[in-house]
Amino acid sequence: RLIMEYLLKANAIVILFYLCYKLFLQRETFFESNRYFLLAGLAIASIIPFIVIPIYITAPELNEFNFISVGNEIPANNIVENSFNFFQLFQWVYLLGIVIFSIKFLIEFTGLFIILIQNKKTKKGDYTYVETEKDHSPFSFFKYIVYNPNHFNVTELEHIILHEKVHAKQYHSIDIIITKITAILFWFNPFIWLYNKSLQQNLEFIADSNTQQKITDAKSYQTLLLKTVLSPKQMTLVNNFYNSLIKKRIIMLHKSKSKQ
Repeated sequence: RLIMEYLLKANAIVILFYLCYKLFLQRETFFESNRYFLLAGLAIASIIPFIVIPIYITAPELNEFNFISVGNEIPANNIVENSFNFFQLFQWVYLLGIVIFSIKFLIEFTGLFIILIQNKKTKKGDYTYVETEKDHSPFSFFKYIVYNPNHFNVTELEHIILHEKVHAKQYHSIDIIITKITAILFWFNPFIWLYNKSLQQNLEFIADSNTQQKITDAKSYQTLLLKTVLSPKQMTLVNNFYNSLIKKRIIMLHKSKSKQ
């Protein structure tokens, strides 16, 4: 019962933060603030249910007139037995979901590790550039920036690297890992998947905004984003340059800065 109580409270908080973001913050250009708001929502949802605020009440004095004999009572052992079966079933289903999504997470991480190990690496300053011959979309994972140089011209490659450097510099990979872990823990809640999608989308807004400020030809950057309609396969454990939310990304690039 304690597990179910915790999950109900935690997921209620996740839903509350998600609705607040969708209603009040999603259309604003405070991308960095939105990032911390969404991360705070996951942290609060994980911690707050553990906090118990005790409420003390004064119990009335008991005497023989406080007790009433009730006939045909249901045996207590039957109630306990039925409740135990239900919660046991819930726990097994919940744990099965965690096992399945944990295995999926490990498979994704293993695939990422293989890409970083097997391909040519070049260390430049704080970043390690990994050139691959496979049809992976450009992505970053902490200080690793992975791309296929044969898919882009010089200008496009410069834009991509600038974009991925923003992800790397601001440690957006930590956000991705946190979203993966919370998705494993709260897998049964459909809002957690929408929540994580919004958080990852906001990370792209941050990278797009910072990148456009550093380049002179904004049109060429937006044209590069449009190439995603023909994008190759993506990895889910990293910050992909390509994703399916291109329209929103371009709209945000054209949007005026929100008033403080």
